[in-house]
Amino acid sequence: MKVAAKIISSVLHPLLMPVIGLLILFNTNSYINHTVPLELKKVVMLMVMLCTFIVPLLITLILVQRKIISSLEMENAKERIIPYTFTIIFYIFTLYNLKRAHLPPIIFDFIIGATLSVILAFIINLKWKISAHMIGIGGLIGALLAVSFILKIYMTPYIILALIAAGFIGSARLILKVHTPLQVYLGLLLGVTCQFIAIYL
Repeated sequence: MKVAAKIISSVLHPLLMPVIGLLILFNTNSYINHTVPLELKKVVMLMVMLCTFIVPLLITLILVQRKIISSLEMENAKERIIPYTFTIIFYIFTLYNLKRAHLPPIIFDFIIGATLSVILAFIINLKWKISAHMIGIGGLIGALLAVSFILKIYMTPYIILALIAAGFIGSARLILKVHTPLQVYLGLLLGVTCQFIAIYL
């Protein structure tokens, strides 16, 4: 069970959620898909993957290798300061570049929601350990709900899959005993709320 939980936690890492969300948005039957050229989609996907996943992950791995932090779980609140700071910087850098691109506002709002989630997770984690994994999947759920309401498009299969993924992730975090049920539930709620507000309002 613990091996399966570790695999789920790795495959459905919170830093991957912006990439997964964009991939879904760029393939919906909506103006988002039809008005953005394929080449621009590729550039945006590459930039978001680099800035919100690959670079923050590499920085964290380097910090682990140099023993600045003990592990990727970052159980000590002080250990989370440097990784979260770099992650926030690269998220803001992503926002800056997306603002200059000719993209539908929903794409920009989606990354705003993700950035807000990371900032709030950083602040909360200084005093109390909330589940970043659940914030990530919660953000994806919130984004899909908001987009389906705004654009009036059929997103039910994606939403159901995201909810199932949330169940697997939450169970995995509890099996690994890295979070309490409250940390898992509040993480999910925070992620959903941040993205829904950023996109819908």
